[in-house]
Amino acid sequence: MASDGKLFGADRPRVWTIPPGEDFLKVFARALAEDVHLSKHPDALADAIIYVPNRRSARALSAALFEAADESPILPPEIRALGDLESDELPPVAESSLIDLPPALSPGKRLGLLASMAQTFYRVNYETELPASSALSAAMELSRLLDQAHLSPDTDWGELPNLVKDADLAKHWESSAKFLEIITTAWPALLEEQGVSDPLERRLKAAQATAAAWLAHPPEAPVIIAGSTGATPAGRELMKAALQLPRGMIVLPGLDLDADEEARVSILGEVGHPQNVLFQTLNHLEVAPEAVSQWPGASLARDRQARRRMIHEALAPADATADWRDTLDQLAGAAEVSVEAFAADALQGLSIIEAADEADEAACVALILRETLEQAGRTAALITPDAGLARRVSALLRRWGVDAPPSAGMPLSRTLAGSFIGLCAQWATDPSDPTLLVSVLNHKLAAPMPGLSNLELYFLRGPRRWTSLDGLKESIRTRHEIEPYPNFTDEHQAEAQELVGKLIDIFEATGADLSQMGDIAGGDGLERIALLAAAVSETPLPWAGEDGAAASRLLEFVSEVSSYLTPMPPSALAELVNSQAAQMTVSLKQDEHPNLFIWGPLEARLQSADRVILAGLNEDVWPKRPAPDAFLPRHFRQQLGLSDPEDRMGLAAHDFAQLASAPDVTLVYSARRNDAPAVASRWVWRLKTLAEGALDDKAKVMLSPEGLDPLKLSEALKQQGVDASPQDFSVEPMPTMRPEGWPKKLSVTRVDTLQRDPYALWAEQVIGLVKVDPLGGDLGPAPRGTAVHKALEDFEEAGKPKTADYLLELLHRELMRVGETEEAWAARKAVWARTSEWYVNWRKDRDIGGGRPKFEVRGSIELDLEGEPFRLSATADRIEMNSTGEIVIVDFKTGNPPREKEVGAGLSQQMPLQALIAQQGGYEKVPAARVDQLHYVAFKAKPDAFTLGGKHNLPSEPAEMAELAEEGLRRLIVQYRNPSAAFLSAPRVKFVKYDNGFNLLARRAEWAGDTEDGEGSDG
Repeated sequence: MASDGKLFGADRPRVWTIPPGEDFLKVFARALAEDVHLSKHPDALADAIIYVPNRRSARALSAALFEAADESPILPPEIRALGDLESDELPPVAESSLIDLPPALSPGKRLGLLASMAQTFYRVNYETELPASSALSAAMELSRLLDQAHLSPDTDWGELPNLVKDADLAKHWESSAKFLEIITTAWPALLEEQGVSDPLERRLKAAQATAAAWLAHPPEAPVIIAGSTGATPAGRELMKAALQLPRGMIVLPGLDLDADEEARVSILGEVGHPQNVLFQTLNHLEVAPEAVSQWPGASLARDRQARRRMIHEALAPADATADWRDTLDQLAGAAEVSVEAFAADALQGLSIIEAADEADEAACVALILRETLEQAGRTAALITPDAGLARRVSALLRRWGVDAPPSAGMPLSRTLAGSFIGLCAQWATDPSDPTLLVSVLNHKLAAPMPGLSNLELYFLRGPRRWTSLDGLKESIRTRHEIEPYPNFTDEHQAEAQELVGKLIDIFEATGADLSQMGDIAGGDGLERIALLAAAVSETPLPWAGEDGAAASRLLEFVSEVSSYLTPMPPSALAELVNSQAAQMTVSLKQDEHPNLFIWGPLEARLQSADRVILAGLNEDVWPKRPAPDAFLPRHFRQQLGLSDPEDRMGLAAHDFAQLASAPDVTLVYSARRNDAPAVASRWVWRLKTLAEGALDDKAKVMLSPEGLDPLKLSEALKQQGVDASPQDFSVEPMPTMRPEGWPKKLSVTRVDTLQRDPYALWAEQVIGLVKVDPLGGDLGPAPRGTAVHKALEDFEEAGKPKTADYLLELLHRELMRVGETEEAWAARKAVWARTSEWYVNWRKDRDIGGGRPKFEVRGSIELDLEGEPFRLSATADRIEMNSTGEIVIVDFKTGNPPREKEVGAGLSQQMPLQALIAQQGGYEKVPAARVDQLHYVAFKAKPDAFTLGGKHNLPSEPAEMAELAEEGLRRLIVQYRNPSAAFLSAPRVKFVKYDNGFNLLARRAEWAGDTEDGEGSDG
């Protein structure tokens, strides 16, 4: 190694700091390389050991040293990850392999053992079996408490019984204290019995052993701990030892060198302060703050210094910032400038944006990042703990062909392999569930299966009528017995049955049908789920790539955890797989953009960019509120020696202070989150308050973005296209295209649709769209009405009892056949019983001339409309011939029938047009005759029956109603055969009883302000 420069030597400082806002690693590497002349001596640091917080900063430091050596080849030092407090993985210290330490428990085994102990506790103390999901939740809470205890060296669990005894606690907390004996007594005994150690405990012991090895044989080469705040006991042990080495050194991130004794005392009493952990570390190291020096090469420009002071004061303890004006006077006096000049310097390059909501926030950030690319070589970084915001910004950037993936990776559940395994786990619990079946087989990793689209369209939609794959196969076979929806062919039916047969074979071969197995051992269930995933995928796709490897680790982890638990319901196992997949993060090894970065606060530590954007700055997002203790009263923590949960708030505040001190930084937060009012981060509003205290009304202007405002630009992009449209442009659809002479035929119900919602009829018959039910959806009004009609028809069979009980039996049979659930039937059985009783009484009074009424009678007539034929058709629910030989048409409604006013207005012509068909002899096997009555029966919770006519200027005679209806029909059809006629979406919306299925296509919500579909049914 080259001779000592200004950094090393007996008379040089041993503790340094790099001020906030600097690119820590670049500044650190540059000064270190200059000190040892790295470009001339490429091996100058070859024997050095440098600790940095995490693996990402280790990689970044290696690149920074190469850059600092003028990009010439070097022999790099040994760079080790010390391990952040928030790191998912706890990296072992290298020297721990040289000492005889008990092996650490794996995360899965640790969680599984704790969950098993929780189950045992409830079994012994409460004689009850704790469900696996509850046991795992308890284990996670216990695991968190164990971690906190290991991070608090002064924890003394022995005081817990005394605290409980002395305190006036609710019974809940007494039970919790007893439950905590799992970690205070049983857990240490178990570790000793099995000869293993807790991961964090082993980490501390490894650090202590490393420190002892250093002191026994001090390394001659430099040992540097850079960028750590000393938040963990293990880190402080290594720091303390490093200071005793010949060339040991500590470089702290962002220590406030200007804080006086009074400020330091105040900071040490405020665990949420960003400087708290740094001054605690100095106390532990027995290093006076005055002995810490600023690292060479950091900027000392006046505006940079002012920004740092402003940020420090904005985040100072509340009691120290009671008088903003005095604070500002002191800051300005120290800088020998006016308050206004000081604030102007401090706020130079700092802007604050309040977005309307998360979508607006993401759009603004994406625009700022995109604008950065307009300047060659300039870099920008979005830093946020909100993973959803990060992904949304990344997606928005792809609109401009910019690929900047979030460096923190993504939840495994959002990857192809993770989502596929999660879906297979759920599917195994109910193989015939329509949504799960289609989701798995349509997944990108699933092998193509012929006939899947037909199975989905014709046999899986609407109410579910089966509970197993065998039941689904039978439902497909008998599907024609229910009103086909939509129409299907024999080929469709055979193809669907063949596909379901293949699925039955797959589940039998893999044993993956967990629905009939009751409680199951986790390992056994996971093996079957893995076999199922392999069987329906293009093997080995589920296990290929980074996400596939992570999916394998997921199953291994869940298998290890569940091996310690009692057998669990399949649904609990599937829930465990999916919840763990949501928590696991996987990096897909995507290349970072060379100029744009999307980091979480952990990834951003010790790094920077030309332009920094801190987003998601809302309370409980950044900073996030500490989770409440489930088993421990908050006021016990200090007495037990546990660290305060606000410690994490202090580390988060430290991250913010470091990043907000960058030369060019934008702070972004939302006024609303999750469709509810949101509060700006405490750091933002305190900074704004300080700025307003210095500049009054000028603060708002000073904190506004320079140049083009991204909020205004985002709004302009939203409006683009609308403003450029012609003045008479409307998004309301007004199609006029139709085949020549259309419509040539319509049913009487479609005539009403043409009047009420022409667009729906046009979409259905002209462009051929068919409304389909959702997968496994609720029973709709149409099939329910069909079932009621069939029950009423069968009720008239000769030789069958004509009692309310028999009708109720028929209703139950038919409703079950079309997909009504037993739960829904049970809930409405009493209603159906009352309605059946009413119907039997109504029926007794009918004059049917001694004959049997006809049901579901088809009929049609041909009309000549200006020389062009038109066919009018109908299906009458019930036709009676009375004792005088006249026709009575009865129409059943399971909703509200139309009344005279509606019929008289010409909007409900179904019954008058049926009368027209009947009097011309258009119904099958019903001779032409005078129509005596048009009778409605409302077969519903409050049944009703009435004869149409005689009110609201509606004629009382059906023949007159039919004549008026025919005139109106002729005008209507001729009008819509005119090529210029437009088919409007529900022009008489108040008469549209329910959405015909085309409101979304018509985009009614955009131009009509519709927020809800209509209600009701025509039965």
